[in-house]
Amino acid sequence: ARPRAGHRRTMLAAAAATVTTVGAVVGILLATSSGSPGGDAPRADASASAPLTTDPATAPTADPTPDSTPSATVEGTSRPQSLPPGAHREAGGFAWATPEGWRRDVKTGAEVHYTSPDGTQELVGKSSLARGDLLKTWQTSERNAHQGQDYRKIRLEETTFRGHPAVVWEYTFTLQGVHWHARLLGFNVDGTSYQINTWYDSGIEPEALRTYEKVKDSFTVL
Repeated sequence: ARPRAGHRRTMLAAAAATVTTVGAVVGILLATSSGSPGGDAPRADASASAPLTTDPATAPTADPTPDSTPSATVEGTSRPQSLPPGAHREAGGFAWATPEGWRRDVKTGAEVHYTSPDGTQELVGKSSLARGDLLKTWQTSERNAHQGQDYRKIRLEETTFRGHPAVVWEYTFTLQGVHWHARLLGFNVDGTSYQINTWYDSGIEPEALRTYEKVKDSFTVL
């Protein structure tokens, strides 16, 4: 039993290291000299700070029990905002329903990552102060994105998300022989910019997109 447990920990550590490296590449693609999409996208050094020396199978996360219980109301005040089934609140001023059993990493108070147990998909939710035109900011990022190996833009365009102005950026790249697919969604609400992002191994696209769509559907600005 011990060799098997050790092998499992080794595989989980390798998966965590791979996804962290992917996160670093996505951070490089997002980073620009004048700012990043949404204002504070993770740079390579920030993404690489995830704890890789600790066994991910047993390591505690920064906040293993996100607040999912609405606070009590006081007579005469408004009722707490209702959330979609399974959604929990994050410090960044939003709530979402994330898959059970995924590893949680808090990068900053307003940015949180969830990684699948096998390391083939990562979900990111974040918020920041809105800065300038969102599309122009992301277009600047895209022009600097070609340093990624086999980078290929699929689309970068304006859209809406629940009636709010939004931008979607979709692209692929290669890392260590694996083809990765990134889908980024940014939108502004009342002076705050939010992002709902994912990157995943292209070989699991149908499953990854189902997961991403469920998370997006549950995303709620608080």
